[in-house]
Amino acid sequence: MKIAIMTDTSAGITPDEAVARQITLLASPIMFGNRQYHEYEDLSPADYYRLLRLTKTNKLIPTAPQISMQTIQATCDQLAEQGVTDVIVIGPAGGISGFINTLGAYAENITSLHVWPWDSRGILTTMGDQARLAAALMEQGATVQVILDQLAVLRQTTHVGFVVDSIKPLLRTGEVNPSHSPGSTPLLAGKPLLIFENSGKIRVAGSALRLKGALNDLLDLLEPELTTSAPVKATILNADQPETAEQWMMAAHDRFPQVEFDVALIGPSFGVHVGDGAMGLAWSRNYQALLNADDEK
Repeated sequence: MKIAIMTDTSAGITPDEAVARQITLLASPIMFGNRQYHEYEDLSPADYYRLLRLTKTNKLIPTAPQISMQTIQATCDQLAEQGVTDVIVIGPAGGISGFINTLGAYAENITSLHVWPWDSRGILTTMGDQARLAAALMEQGATVQVILDQLAVLRQTTHVGFVVDSIKPLLRTGEVNPSHSPGSTPLLAGKPLLIFENSGKIRVAGSALRLKGALNDLLDLLEPELTTSAPVKATILNADQPETAEQWMMAAHDRFPQVEFDVALIGPSFGVHVGDGAMGLAWSRNYQALLNADDEK
């Protein structure tokens, strides 16, 4: 048995990192009008947000179509030619993308190897850390079942929350159901605060008048996770907001100095859902704790 790990750029993994970790990385497509780009290949996060601001005047709305099953088929066939027998495909949360469900229905058409679709129930770093864990376990020689079991452990600790300037992109694409929001008023005043549920779906959790208040709300959600001895890794997510990200980083570290915080950009494939100006916090158990003690990755 020879295993491969496949994911896409919505995991926040760059092509260089994917090569270093032996992860098969697919570039997520992004549409601006009739033109198609590919995340990290010909559309960096900086370029995406620049285009987004330039096209606001003509109301050109970007979208993120699913990676085609033909692309998956061709990639699997290439892996099979290299001797791969099983590929674990780690995708974004089903609440934000139908990719894994589509792959689950299509997988029987791929006969060159065995496909194992995996819904990360997260996005960006929480999805990326599942791919990193799977790749490290693969390198250790773990079986498919061991990898899936450890992914399940990590996935149970995954949390993502974010605050947006406008909920319109998520309403337009159907990722948020206003009836799931708290209280009798579906959309509250201020900046909407949204979280991924354990199922991977997004719901409105409230609102914040200021970004500082949103951070405090998200840190309140993080706090119960710190009652165990398991190490936690948290990431400040930002849609091209470097100054705000730095402020959040300092405030988060001041409140929870025992937590490893880092900063990551919200790339185009998730940026189409949350828009310009979004900020977020993602956290989970540190995946390295699920590896052998002598593993340094």
